[in-house]
Amino acid sequence: MRKSWFNRLLLSYMPVFIIVVTFIFFVFFQVFSEQSRQEALKSNEMLSLQAMQLIDTSLKAIDNTILREIASSEDLRSFFRSSKQGDPFINIRAVGKMKDMITYNPLIDSIYLVRYTDQFVLSNATQADLDNFSDHAFIEQIQNSKTSKWTDTRMYISFAHIPGKQVVSLVRGAHFLAEEQGIIVVNVATDSLKRMTLDLFKSEVGFLQVKDQDGTLLFSNGADANADSTKALTNYVSGYSGWKYESGFIRGGLLNTISMLSNLWFITGFVMIGLGLGWMVYVTRRNSKPIEQIVDRFSSYSLPIAGGGEKGRMDEFAFISYALDDIMAQSQQYQKQYKEDMHLRTRNLFHQLIDGNTVLTWLEWRKEAEKLLLPLPRSSHLVMIVEIDKYGEFCTQFATNDQNLLKFAVRTVIQELSLKHQIPSWSEWISSSQVAVILFEEEDTQHNREQVELLADQIRAWTAQNLKITVTISIGPEAEEISALPSSYQAAKHALKYKYVLGENRVVWSDDLAAEGQAEAYAHLGDIRSIVSLLRKSDGQWKILYHQFFNKLKQGLLSNDEIKHLLEYFMYQLNRECTASNKELAEHWVEELLPELNDTIESGYTLEHIHDEMLDVLARLDEMWVAIQENSQHATVIREISSFIEREYANPNMSLDYLSEQFNINPKYVSKLFKENTGQKFVDFLIDVRMQEARRLLKESSDNIQEIAEQVGYTNAISFSRVFKKVNGISPSEYRADAVKRA
Repeated sequence: MRKSWFNRLLLSYMPVFIIVVTFIFFVFFQVFSEQSRQEALKSNEMLSLQAMQLIDTSLKAIDNTILREIASSEDLRSFFRSSKQGDPFINIRAVGKMKDMITYNPLIDSIYLVRYTDQFVLSNATQADLDNFSDHAFIEQIQNSKTSKWTDTRMYISFAHIPGKQVVSLVRGAHFLAEEQGIIVVNVATDSLKRMTLDLFKSEVGFLQVKDQDGTLLFSNGADANADSTKALTNYVSGYSGWKYESGFIRGGLLNTISMLSNLWFITGFVMIGLGLGWMVYVTRRNSKPIEQIVDRFSSYSLPIAGGGEKGRMDEFAFISYALDDIMAQSQQYQKQYKEDMHLRTRNLFHQLIDGNTVLTWLEWRKEAEKLLLPLPRSSHLVMIVEIDKYGEFCTQFATNDQNLLKFAVRTVIQELSLKHQIPSWSEWISSSQVAVILFEEEDTQHNREQVELLADQIRAWTAQNLKITVTISIGPEAEEISALPSSYQAAKHALKYKYVLGENRVVWSDDLAAEGQAEAYAHLGDIRSIVSLLRKSDGQWKILYHQFFNKLKQGLLSNDEIKHLLEYFMYQLNRECTASNKELAEHWVEELLPELNDTIESGYTLEHIHDEMLDVLARLDEMWVAIQENSQHATVIREISSFIEREYANPNMSLDYLSEQFNINPKYVSKLFKENTGQKFVDFLIDVRMQEARRLLKESSDNIQEIAEQVGYTNAISFSRVFKKVNGISPSEYRADAVKRA
């Protein structure tokens, strides 16, 4: 009887024991979940602060660049001191300087200069008077209330037919000799700032919102700024820009559900303890009651859980299983967030190393690499950049998913071939078309040039053969210190700027490129003017000079930007001639040929491609000029005058009066006919002919400057030198020395 009572009592306390043990598990997993939640919150705060510092650093870099250029750039100083009737090359150099600043700071969307003296505005894309400029309202506003800080978000429209962009702007006065001669306005698109921080807040559970000083939303990553599901947990205000950075987790969804369940479990556990204690008191006082009644009472307690057993009964094991499953789901969610943070930390460390934004020592880098499971730093490194060729065609040829798959394949083959060659590597995509690779030197192994070049060539060949796309690979110099890694990266990146000349689908060493030597871009300006002049006169010799011009570009080893500037100057000369021609040709040029040339220059990948596309456009333009000249009643007379000038250019008395005597035509009428039929003034035509012959004599003869001046129609060597330098950019003696050096 006593034994039976003891068994009944033991069975009575069994549910209480199960409840207590279950609650202990609840407490353990609740503490673990809370720690994970706190780590996620700290990570969110770190990412928000990192985003603010990243944007502030980028904006400060732009501001410092503008201040430095204002203080040191002769091109900008010349522009603000000139006028609309001044030297057109001043505007070209100023545009070039603005494009250099945009290239150096990819965040910059556009730049324009406002000159106070004549209310003239020059941007990197157009030029206009202030009253006709699309952004004149902003300029007038900023002149009334100047500030050195970045403005709030605003709409900037560069052209009337192109939709505007949301930008923030920086306005700096151009001070020269304590006098402000104009302003420089720099526009940064808010979309660019958004893309900069996109990787930091692309999770489905986190968001970042940035607002300007007026509280207007600049951009939002990870959630809709006005959604009810967003709750800001972190707020920072930038001391530099005054912008407010808000971040947090998105309410609702799996994370919110798990948090609610966690709290529900905790409350349920306390309720269970209370019930258990009450049950123990009750059983102690009523231990004489049959064990069946106790079991019935315990079984009558129900808890709404999935798979809770039969109706009206609680399955304790199902309850425990359900609770553990939910707690594990919550843990997996926080583990996923932790892995995303690891990926962001890896990318951030990579960019710090190659951009030079780190103060890490070798030991600190090694410790961080061990935490992130990265290759450990060695005594020497190389930076290699793999760039997808013809990226515009790549984007149009493949869908977005296919592009991502191909990029993944490129990065994977880099890693696999590096392991095959026993060269540890660390690669990250630094832009949509470029992946940078840090090659690590293994212990007791010397990475010579042949090993690295063999690796790069195998990557190039495998990509072309298996992915049906080509890549160009540039390799920077060896870096033996952390501080030298950015230089190796910049050298490799700079080498890719010569793809026009060097071609695609190849391996380029920055050291070899630096040893080649480069030609001066201004040496080709005279060739461009000669080509346009002959083309305007429908002289078939223009094609010969055109082919020679592109051969010189290839041999001169000019960068892509320098070649683009020369081709833009080519279009400038053509535009000046075409717009001065008859109305029909001018309209055809503006509506069809000019946009086609612009597309060719912007989308061209090699010099050969640009050469062929431009030749087709120029051939059509030549046909139109021939037709115009044949239809002109004075074309024959002008051709005779032009031929006469080309024969008698050495005559120092060559002038409009001299031509009027030879052809029995009024001098003013000769000038008018010459301008209408050739698009050039008589003086400009004569100078072009004389300068072309002068350049030939300087290259091929040993005559002194005075003798050459007399041979081309100048009695005074000083006058000849002054005209030669104005046309060619350098003096006759410098031109001869440069020709001898290149020969």
